[in-house]
Amino acid sequence: MNVEQLKQHYMVLSNTQLAKKINVGRTTVWDWEKKGIPPKTQAFLELQTNGAVKADIQLISA
Repeated sequence: MNVEQLKQHYMVLSNTQLAKKINVGRTTVWDWEKKGIPPKTQAFLELQTNGAVKADIQLISA
């Protein structure tokens, strides 16, 4: 999963809007764009989206 996929799911255009939707800071979303979303966070977000946005299984099982 990446930030763009989350933006599409939550139907937002900016990182700021996404941050508000998922209750994280803007800088957190920016950091995810640069370094990727941490595996545990991906697993949590997959649950939050009822599986609509899938976590990267290879990251989680590594």
